[in-house]
Amino acid sequence: MLNKSIAYRLSVYISLAVIGVFIAFIGVFFLFNQTLIKESVKNKAMSQSNHVTSQVQRYIVTTSEVAGNISDQVIFYGQQDHADLFIQSLVIKYPFINAIYVKIDSTVTNLPYWSYFTYKDGDSTVIRRGSGNISSCANEQVQFQKLIKQKDEGWSEPYLCERNNIVVAAYCSLIMIDSPSGQKKRVGEVICELSLNELNKQVNSLKIGKEGFAFLMSKDGVYITHPVTDWILNRSIYDVHEKVLREDITTTTKKVLAESKPGTLIAYPELFNFEKALVYYVPIQQNGWVLVSVLPYKELFEPLYLPVLQMLFFSVLGILIIYLTVTYIINQQIKPLSLVTKQLKRFSNLTGPYKDIPENEIIQVAESLNYMKSWYEKYLQIQSDEQKKKQRRQEDMNQASEIQQSFIKTIYPAFPDRTDIDLYSSYQPAKGVSGDLFDYFFIDDEHLILTMGDVSGKGVPAAFFMSVAQTTIKTNALVSKANKIVEKVNTELCTSNYHQFFLTLFLGVLNVKTGILEYCNAAHTPGYVLTKNGKVKELAQSHGLPLGLYSDKSYGSAKVQLNRGDTLVLYTDGVTEMLNENNEQYSNHQLVDNLISLTGKSPKEIVERLEKSFKMYMGHAQQADDITMLVFNYKA
Repeated sequence: MLNKSIAYRLSVYISLAVIGVFIAFIGVFFLFNQTLIKESVKNKAMSQSNHVTSQVQRYIVTTSEVAGNISDQVIFYGQQDHADLFIQSLVIKYPFINAIYVKIDSTVTNLPYWSYFTYKDGDSTVIRRGSGNISSCANEQVQFQKLIKQKDEGWSEPYLCERNNIVVAAYCSLIMIDSPSGQKKRVGEVICELSLNELNKQVNSLKIGKEGFAFLMSKDGVYITHPVTDWILNRSIYDVHEKVLREDITTTTKKVLAESKPGTLIAYPELFNFEKALVYYVPIQQNGWVLVSVLPYKELFEPLYLPVLQMLFFSVLGILIIYLTVTYIINQQIKPLSLVTKQLKRFSNLTGPYKDIPENEIIQVAESLNYMKSWYEKYLQIQSDEQKKKQRRQEDMNQASEIQQSFIKTIYPAFPDRTDIDLYSSYQPAKGVSGDLFDYFFIDDEHLILTMGDVSGKGVPAAFFMSVAQTTIKTNALVSKANKIVEKVNTELCTSNYHQFFLTLFLGVLNVKTGILEYCNAAHTPGYVLTKNGKVKELAQSHGLPLGLYSDKSYGSAKVQLNRGDTLVLYTDGVTEMLNENNEQYSNHQLVDNLISLTGKSPKEIVERLEKSFKMYMGHAQQADDITMLVFNYKA
């Protein structure tokens, strides 16, 4: 060995060191393989169960969200006499919802009905409505009364619906409205029944390995889904055979039901002929149910045998590759001349006379550094290009904002040659671009159009839709009838509305000679008339749904007389829904109080004073929505 070359000795020593490390690693691996395999089995069980968990939670969350959406909108649809169609469409849309029950307090006015009950009957859907309590079986009546008596939203215990012999669980959402004091008031409940039969089909259809299965338990341990349908609502975790759990059954059961985080345990299920299995349980946070996944141990360990053999094979192969690599590298570094000669000979046989090749490792290192330098310069160039692209995108957004601002009227007085009217506006987007719109223009010598609207959504798409809507309004403002203009605008917006945006709109037609304002309010915030005597009149009447949803809808209108010195105030919901640092809304009540204090002020003074009050109210809170106001003073 001592008579060998340095390159040879270094190759042997380094290779022996690497081989020793590999042997030590393999030895440690085999010593701890039991722990590693168990951990891998647990991780596999978790990964296979997570998909089932997400599917179950999707049904539970969707059911609660549907109930919440109904409670938020049912009064509005009820006032339009569309509540039954609205509720029925949701039962049809979601096959796992068995029934929906809505009960509204009779103190809520302008409703044709106060109770709705929609349920599936075979392949059809039945809708019932009335003024009293509606339900179709005794179990439902008992569970519904329990849910209604609760102060908060929540889930019922699973029960059998006698109407269609389906196991269900019901979720209750509260219907809340704003009281005159500005606080939320409970005026009813929405109860959605989740079909556990449908949920059981979905859980059983999900594959957990080859032979594994999953089931749901209530928070009391009762089976509410299971591959053996006869066990549903008839057996619980407390009824398991003594062979299933080798540990104390009562202690283990309480642990599974009481824990708020996932866990595992070993069991010997009847469905596996009492063979060993890994049980992974996950609490469902929304309602306290527990999802249990059961996987045979032999199935979990089987896929690990091949990776173990592969690791041994690749370890030996890695040792051989490292030995050859180390030998090659050392020969390259210590014996450059002999290797260069070999390479030159091989190269010359392929390409003819050889070119100059560096003879020592220092030059080779220098070339490597040059390569890294070239690579790093390319990397810096790529970073620079990305920064430029980001800057260009920001410039595009700024240009979009500038283009939108160019459509906004900012020159005041708006009609310098007229002394019978005065108006002023404020337009404050929450972001670079806005979905709010306002406009004012004469269609003839006597009639002035005043508009205020709000497009659903945010950002550039909403801003484009706003521009389209504003242009459409001007194009169709050919008559002095507010509702006819709105109907034409709605028809055109429905025709070109491919992204399902909608527009709330207040459109008024003012006869500047008589002071009569005819207006149509399509689900927009109500306007206010501030009289010269300091009284505020709310234009609260609504005449239809937002524009852009249904092309065949008709709209009504109302008239109000403006007297000399009266001021009309229009705004978007960004004003009244503005939040301060305590997450409290500005509210209509506070807006009215501020308007009363501004009696006798010019439109410009009113707008500027209101803007100051907005800033003081928000404090350090960020503006969450677009704020737009239009103040008009009638002087004739």
